[in-house]
Amino acid sequence: MTNKVTLRDIHKDNKAINRNLQRLANIELIRLLGKSAEEAKKTNDTVGKSLARAGLILIAASEMVLLIGDIVDYRNEKIEQELEEYDK
Repeated sequence: MTNKVTLRDIHKDNKAINRNLQRLANIELIRLLGKSAEEAKKTNDTVGKSLARAGLILIAASEMVLLIGDIVDYRNEKIEQELEEYDK
C-alpha cells in the first residue's frame, strides 16, 4: 500500500468520524429543542415555539448537507475505483 492510498484512507476515515460527530450533535440538539418546544407549548410562548421550529429546520438542513456530502463522497470513491481498474 502506497503512502498516497494510506493518506486517502485516513482522510476518508476522518471525514466519516467528523460527520458522525455532527450527527450525534444534531441528535442532542433535537432533544434539547424538543424539550424547549414542550415548555413553550405549556407556557403558550409563541417566541419559544418559533425558535424551536427554526432550530429544527436548521438541523434538517444540516442533515441534508451531510447526506449530500455522503453521496458526493460515494460517487467520488466509485469513480476512483473505476479509474484504478481502467489503469490496470
